Amino acid sequence: MPTPTFIGIGAQKCASTWIYDILSDHPQAALSGLKEVDFFSYKYDHGLQWYERNFDEGFSGQPVVGEISPSYFHEPAVPERVLRHYPNIKLIVSLRNPVKRAISNHTHEIRVGHFGGSDLSLEKGLANNPTYVDQGLYAKHLQRWLEVFPRENVLVLVFEEVIADRTKAAKQIYEFLGIDSAHQSAFLDSKSNPGYVNKSKGLESFRKKARGMVKSVGLDSVWGMAAKLGLRKLYSNMNKVPGSKAVPAPKDETVVQLQQLFEQDIEQLEALLARDFTIWR
Repeated sequence: MPTPTFIGIGAQKCASTWIYDILSDHPQAALSGLKEVDFFSYKYDHGLQWYERNFDEGFSGQPVVGEISPSYFHEPAVPERVLRHYPNIKLIVSLRNPVKRAISNHTHEIRVGHFGGSDLSLEKGLANNPTYVDQGLYAKHLQRWLEVFPRENVLVLVFEEVIADRTKAAKQIYEFLGIDSAHQSAFLDSKSNPGYVNKSKGLESFRKKARGMVKSVGLDSVWGMAAKLGLRKLYSNMNKVPGSKAVPAPKDETVVQLQQLFEQDIEQLEALLARDFTIWR
């Protein structure tokens, strides 16, 4: 049974779907059919045998095998659990402006139906779900991972830099995993999981099932080709409303409060990674 050589651990709403997509059609990589397995966070009681069944027997011989579950990054018990089973595994982390991550998180919660009602404001969402803030405390969570895994086993990407140069970011990921960095993914320029709200949840459910079926039979390139032919855009025009239209803009004072709340953690992250994050200020 193949075992994972890498795991994408989040953070949530920080390009994890894009990372999954640009690895899914790489000829030297094999990913779990289900993007978010969530074993080490929410399904640890299923047991290791259940987890490793997510990596098909056909993956044997592939130099890179893995999965991406953004829930892993902020769950306190996860680093030790991963270490217990895969002490030499490589980890991919992606981070973004924590205020914008919180806003994107809020739109996501509305889209999947976890939050609703007549008041869809960010302010109401923050009161309802404190993890909007907790998941953006990157230094707090990353420190936990770096206490049990060597720094060279952890690739830290910055969402804003990924968006600015996708080719460079993909090459970084491929080089980190030791696979052909010249590969040109069909998903390179796709917006894998933009902020939107679905008009029809039933239609979106059908799309997800169709995508899973295509991936399960190894036809990732077909899905990528459909995107290039404009079918993804056609679907978006039919069923998606931009989050900026469906969700009220946050109040200026809320944004300022969040910026102040995250500032100390950003400073700690700068010290932890020895790099500047002025881009988020």
